[in-house]
Amino acid sequence: MRQSALKLASIGLLALLLVLAVTDASWPEGDMDQVSNEDIGNTLFGVSGAEGYGLVVFLVGLLLLVAMLGGVFLAKEEDEKG
Repeated sequence: MRQSALKLASIGLLALLLVLAVTDASWPEGDMDQVSNEDIGNTLFGVSGAEGYGLVVFLVGLLLLVAMLGGVFLAKEEDEKG
């Protein structure tokens, strides 16, 4: 009972700190820079095929997928043995 009250108090304190940090931050006023979909596409994939971050984003996503599937496989194997 005491541990759950301590957990609840900790979560409440962290939530309060988050709210205070967001409300205290100085947010920019006025119009933000206008960014079009074409600008985002050019940044990700480049104007020609040799530029941009598209391949890097793809490889990082593939690495994360393999790591997640490996974690599920290891957890399943551990569960069957025990």
